Amino acid sequence: MKFLGHPIHVMLIHFPTALLPMDLVLSYLFYRTGNNSFGAAAFYCLLGGVALGLIAGITGLIDLIGIKDRTATAAALVHGGINLTAILVFSVFAYRGWKQFPTVELPSAATLLVKLLTVIFIFVGNYLGGRLIFKHHIAIEP
Repeated sequence: MKFLGHPIHVMLIHFPTALLPMDLVLSYLFYRTGNNSFGAAAFYCLLGGVALGLIAGITGLIDLIGIKDRTATAAALVHGGINLTAILVFSVFAYRGWKQFPTVELPSAATLLVKLLTVIFIFVGNYLGGRLIFKHHIAIEP
C-alpha cells in the first residue's frame, strides 16, 4: 500500500517506535518523581503510539496480502505477530489509563517492567521488519 509512491506502513511505524519507548521513559520519570506532568505526557505518548501502531498494523496486513515469496511471508507473519502482540499489551495500558482519565495513576514497578519488556519486543519486531525491507525487498524496489 503506497501513498505518492511511498510505502505507508514504513512511514507509519516510526511513530509507535518512538512514542511507546517515550511512554516508558516518561512513566519511569513519573514513578521516580511523582510529577503528574510526566504521567500525563506518558499517557498521551501511549495513546498516540497505540493508535498509530494499530493503523500501521492494518497497512502492514494489506502489504502482507501482496507478498508472493513464501520465505518473506513467513518472516512477515513473525514480524507482524510480534508487533501486534506488543501493541495489544500497550492497548491494555491505554485502556486502563483511559478509564481513569484525567487522573493519572502512578505506575508500579511491575508495570514498568512489563513496558520495558514490551519495548524490547517492539525493537525485535522492528528489526525483523527491517530485514523484510533490506533482505526481501518488501515495499521497496530492489
